[in-house]
Amino acid sequence: MAQADLQMNVPMASPSHPHPDKWKWYHYFTFNVDHKVIGIQYLVTAFLFYLVGGFMAVLMRTELASPDSDFLSPELYNAFMTNHGTIMIFLWIVPAAIGGFGNYLIPLMIGARDMAFPKLNALAFWLNPPAGALLLASFYFGGAQAGWTSYPPLSEITANAAQTLWILSIVLVGTSSILGSVNFLVTIWKMRVPSMKWDQIPLFCWAMVATSILALFSTPVLAAGLILLACLTLTLALLFSSPMLAVM
Repeated sequence: MAQADLQMNVPMASPSHPHPDKWKWYHYFTFNVDHKVIGIQYLVTAFLFYLVGGFMAVLMRTELASPDSDFLSPELYNAFMTNHGTIMIFLWIVPAAIGGFGNYLIPLMIGARDMAFPKLNALAFWLNPPAGALLLASFYFGGAQAGWTSYPPLSEITANAAQTLWILSIVLVGTSSILGSVNFLVTIWKMRVPSMKWDQIPLFCWAMVATSILALFSTPVLAAGLILLACLTLTLALLFSSPMLAVM
Protein backbone atom coordinates (compact mmCIF):
# COMPACT_ATOMS: atom_id res chain seq x y z
CA MET A 1 0.00 0.00 0.00
CA ALA A 2 2.85 2.37 0.78
CA GLN A 3 4.37 1.78 -2.63
CA ALA A 4 1.02 2.35 -4.30
CA ASP A 5 0.52 5.60 -2.42
CA LEU A 6 4.02 6.71 -3.36
CA GLN A 7 3.39 6.06 -7.05
CA MET A 8 0.12 7.96 -6.91
CA ASN A 9 1.84 10.96 -5.36
CA VAL A 10 4.45 11.19 -8.11
CA PRO A 11 3.59 14.15 -10.37
CA MET A 12 2.83 13.13 -13.92
CA ALA A 13 4.30 14.92 -16.91
CA SER A 14 2.09 17.51 -18.50
CA PRO A 15 0.77 16.70 -22.00
CA SER A 16 2.04 20.10 -23.12
CA HIS A 17 5.63 19.29 -22.05
CA PRO A 18 7.86 20.15 -25.01
CA HIS A 19 10.17 17.17 -24.38
CA PRO A 20 8.71 13.75 -25.25
CA ASP A 21 9.70 10.62 -23.36
CA LYS A 22 11.73 9.38 -26.31
CA TRP A 23 13.14 11.35 -29.23
CA LYS A 24 13.06 10.04 -32.78
CA TRP A 25 16.30 9.78 -34.77
CA TYR A 26 15.40 12.74 -36.99
CA HIS A 27 15.02 15.05 -33.97
CA TYR A 28 18.81 15.02 -33.63
CA PHE A 29 19.06 16.82 -36.99
CA THR A 30 16.64 19.62 -36.10
CA PHE A 31 16.62 22.80 -34.00
CA ASN A 32 16.03 20.93 -30.75
CA VAL A 33 15.89 22.62 -27.33
CA ASP A 34 16.42 19.53 -25.13
CA HIS A 35 19.77 19.83 -23.35
CA LYS A 36 20.49 16.11 -23.77
CA VAL A 37 19.85 16.21 -27.51
CA ILE A 38 22.01 19.32 -27.86
CA GLY A 39 24.79 17.65 -25.89
CA ILE A 40 24.70 14.64 -28.21
CA GLN A 41 24.62 16.95 -31.24
CA TYR A 42 27.75 18.68 -29.96
CA LEU A 43 29.56 15.40 -29.34
CA VAL A 44 28.71 13.80 -32.69
CA THR A 45 29.49 16.93 -34.71
CA ALA A 46 32.75 17.49 -32.85
CA PHE A 47 33.77 13.87 -33.44
CA LEU A 48 33.16 14.25 -37.18
CA PHE A 49 35.41 17.30 -37.26
CA TYR A 50 37.93 15.33 -35.19
CA LEU A 51 38.06 12.77 -37.99
CA VAL A 52 38.60 15.53 -40.55
CA GLY A 53 41.39 17.08 -38.49
CA GLY A 54 42.94 13.66 -37.92
CA PHE A 55 42.90 12.97 -41.66
CA MET A 56 44.81 16.21 -42.21
CA ALA A 57 47.37 15.07 -39.63
CA VAL A 58 47.80 11.77 -41.49
CA LEU A 59 48.43 13.63 -44.74
CA MET A 60 51.02 15.85 -43.05
CA ARG A 61 52.81 12.86 -41.54
CA THR A 62 52.81 11.19 -44.95
CA GLU A 63 54.52 14.24 -46.43
CA LEU A 64 57.10 14.25 -43.63
CA ALA A 65 57.99 10.62 -44.34
CA SER A 66 60.45 11.82 -47.00
CA PRO A 67 62.58 14.98 -47.15
CA ASP A 68 61.24 16.09 -50.53
CA SER A 69 57.89 17.79 -51.20
CA ASP A 70 56.63 14.83 -53.21
CA PHE A 71 53.18 14.37 -51.67
CA LEU A 72 51.95 17.84 -50.64
CA SER A 73 52.99 21.21 -51.99
CA PRO A 74 54.41 23.66 -49.43
CA GLU A 75 51.26 25.80 -49.64
CA LEU A 76 48.93 22.84 -49.15
CA TYR A 77 51.04 21.54 -46.27
CA ASN A 78 50.77 24.91 -44.53
CA ALA A 79 47.03 24.91 -45.15
CA PHE A 80 46.65 21.44 -43.62
CA MET A 81 48.79 22.44 -40.64
CA THR A 82 46.75 25.60 -40.06
CA ASN A 83 43.34 23.99 -40.35
CA HIS A 84 44.34 20.85 -38.45
CA GLY A 85 45.21 22.96 -35.41
CA THR A 86 42.11 25.10 -35.82
CA ILE A 87 39.78 22.11 -36.08
CA MET A 88 41.30 20.29 -33.13
CA ILE A 89 41.02 23.33 -30.86
CA PHE A 90 37.87 25.17 -31.96
CA LEU A 91 35.78 22.38 -33.51
CA TRP A 92 36.78 19.32 -31.45
CA ILE A 93 38.09 20.00 -27.94
CA VAL A 94 35.98 23.05 -27.10
CA PRO A 95 32.62 21.83 -28.51
CA ALA A 96 33.04 18.29 -27.18
CA ALA A 97 34.33 19.03 -23.68
CA ILE A 98 32.30 22.17 -23.00
CA GLY A 99 29.30 22.08 -25.31
CA GLY A 100 28.77 18.34 -25.35
CA PHE A 101 29.43 17.18 -21.80
CA GLY A 102 28.43 20.54 -20.30
CA ASN A 103 24.98 20.59 -21.87
CA TYR A 104 24.30 16.95 -21.16
CA LEU A 105 25.51 16.81 -17.55
CA ILE A 106 25.04 20.20 -15.89
CA PRO A 107 21.22 20.21 -15.64
CA LEU A 108 21.34 16.64 -14.34
CA MET A 109 23.98 17.49 -11.74
CA ILE A 110 22.19 20.54 -10.31
CA GLY A 111 18.64 19.20 -10.53
CA ALA A 112 17.46 21.54 -13.27
CA ARG A 113 14.86 20.55 -15.84
CA ASP A 114 16.82 22.10 -18.70
CA MET A 115 19.24 24.92 -19.43
CA ALA A 116 18.19 28.47 -18.58
CA PHE A 117 17.84 29.53 -22.24
CA PRO A 118 17.00 26.43 -24.34
CA LYS A 119 16.57 28.25 -27.66
CA LEU A 120 19.79 30.19 -27.15
CA ASN A 121 21.43 26.86 -26.36
CA ALA A 122 20.24 25.37 -29.64
CA LEU A 123 21.39 28.47 -31.53
CA ALA A 124 24.83 28.15 -29.97
CA PHE A 125 25.16 24.64 -31.36
CA TRP A 126 23.87 25.43 -34.83
CA LEU A 127 26.56 28.07 -35.27
CA ASN A 128 29.19 25.31 -35.29
CA PRO A 129 28.27 23.40 -38.50
CA PRO A 130 28.33 26.58 -40.65
CA ALA A 131 31.64 27.52 -39.02
CA GLY A 132 33.11 24.16 -39.98
CA ALA A 133 31.71 24.46 -43.49
CA LEU A 134 33.35 27.88 -43.93
CA LEU A 135 36.63 26.49 -42.65
CA LEU A 136 36.60 23.63 -45.14
CA ALA A 137 35.38 25.92 -47.94
CA SER A 138 38.56 27.96 -47.52
CA PHE A 139 40.44 25.13 -49.28
CA TYR A 140 38.68 26.15 -52.50
CA PHE A 141 40.81 29.30 -52.32
CA GLY A 142 43.96 27.49 -51.21
CA GLY A 143 43.24 27.24 -47.49
CA ALA A 144 44.39 29.54 -44.70
CA GLN A 145 48.18 29.19 -44.40
CA ALA A 146 49.16 31.49 -41.52
CA GLY A 147 48.97 28.94 -38.70
CA TRP A 148 46.07 28.47 -36.30
CA THR A 149 47.12 31.66 -34.44
CA SER A 150 46.91 33.68 -37.70
CA TYR A 151 49.44 36.31 -36.66
CA PRO A 152 50.20 39.27 -38.96
CA PRO A 153 52.09 39.92 -41.16
CA LEU A 154 51.95 36.31 -42.43
CA SER A 155 48.16 36.31 -42.38
CA GLU A 156 48.19 39.45 -44.55
CA ILE A 157 50.21 38.01 -47.42
CA THR A 158 49.00 34.40 -47.76
CA ALA A 159 45.70 33.40 -49.38
CA ASN A 160 43.61 36.41 -48.39
CA ALA A 161 40.25 34.96 -49.50
CA ALA A 162 40.88 31.71 -47.62
CA GLN A 163 42.10 33.65 -44.60
CA THR A 164 38.89 35.69 -44.59
CA LEU A 165 36.77 32.52 -44.56
CA TRP A 166 38.94 31.17 -41.75
CA ILE A 167 38.33 34.35 -39.73
CA LEU A 168 34.56 34.20 -40.29
CA SER A 169 34.59 30.59 -39.13
CA ILE A 170 36.38 31.43 -35.88
CA VAL A 171 34.04 34.37 -35.26
CA LEU A 172 31.05 32.02 -35.52
CA VAL A 173 32.67 29.52 -33.16
CA GLY A 174 33.51 32.35 -30.75
CA THR A 175 29.92 33.59 -30.82
CA SER A 176 28.74 30.07 -30.03
CA SER A 177 31.17 29.95 -27.10
CA ILE A 178 29.88 33.27 -25.72
CA LEU A 179 26.24 32.19 -25.93
CA GLY A 180 27.02 28.87 -24.29
CA SER A 181 29.00 30.53 -21.49
CA VAL A 182 26.11 32.85 -20.63
CA ASN A 183 23.77 29.88 -20.57
CA PHE A 184 26.02 27.82 -18.29
CA LEU A 185 26.52 30.65 -15.80
CA VAL A 186 22.83 31.54 -15.54
CA THR A 187 21.82 27.87 -15.30
CA ILE A 188 24.24 27.08 -12.47
CA TRP A 189 23.50 30.36 -10.68
CA LYS A 190 19.71 30.38 -10.86
CA MET A 191 18.40 26.91 -11.68
CA ARG A 192 20.07 24.55 -9.22
CA VAL A 193 17.82 23.00 -6.57
CA PRO A 194 17.24 25.32 -3.58
CA SER A 195 18.89 22.88 -1.18
CA MET A 196 22.18 22.88 -3.12
CA LYS A 197 24.56 25.47 -1.71
CA TRP A 198 27.63 26.75 -3.52
CA ASP A 199 29.94 24.45 -1.58
CA GLN A 200 27.80 21.47 -2.64
CA ILE A 201 28.01 22.09 -6.37
CA PRO A 202 29.82 19.25 -8.20
CA LEU A 203 33.39 19.90 -9.25
CA PHE A 204 32.49 19.60 -12.94
CA CYS A 205 30.02 22.47 -12.55
CA TRP A 206 32.71 24.58 -10.87
CA ALA A 207 35.01 23.83 -13.80
CA MET A 208 32.30 24.98 -16.21
CA VAL A 209 31.79 28.19 -14.20
CA ALA A 210 35.51 28.99 -14.41
CA THR A 211 35.65 28.10 -18.10
CA SER A 212 32.58 30.20 -18.90
CA ILE A 213 33.99 33.23 -17.08
CA LEU A 214 37.27 32.90 -18.98
CA ALA A 215 35.40 32.54 -22.27
CA LEU A 216 33.30 35.64 -21.59
CA PHE A 217 36.42 37.72 -20.97
CA SER A 218 38.67 36.31 -23.71
CA THR A 219 36.43 35.39 -26.64
CA PRO A 220 35.11 38.92 -27.37
CA VAL A 221 38.71 40.17 -27.49
CA LEU A 222 39.62 37.38 -29.90
CA ALA A 223 36.57 38.10 -32.05
CA ALA A 224 37.32 41.83 -32.12
CA GLY A 225 40.90 41.19 -33.21
CA LEU A 226 39.78 38.81 -35.95
CA ILE A 227 37.14 41.22 -37.24
CA LEU A 228 39.73 43.99 -37.28
CA LEU A 229 42.11 41.74 -39.18
CA ALA A 230 39.42 40.74 -41.68
CA CYS A 231 37.94 44.18 -42.30
CA LEU A 232 40.99 46.41 -42.14
CA THR A 233 43.75 44.11 -43.33
CA LEU A 234 42.21 41.64 -45.75
CA THR A 235 39.17 43.45 -47.14
CA LEU A 236 39.98 47.16 -47.08
CA ALA A 237 43.76 46.62 -47.42
CA LEU A 238 44.53 49.10 -44.60
CA LEU A 239 47.60 47.19 -43.48
CA PHE A 240 48.86 47.28 -39.92
CA SER A 241 52.10 45.58 -38.90
CA SER A 242 52.97 45.51 -42.60
CA PRO A 243 56.57 45.74 -43.84
CA MET A 244 55.35 47.60 -46.94
CA LEU A 245 53.59 50.21 -44.81
CA ALA A 246 56.65 50.57 -42.63
CA VAL A 247 58.81 51.32 -45.68
CA MET A 248 56.35 53.96 -46.87
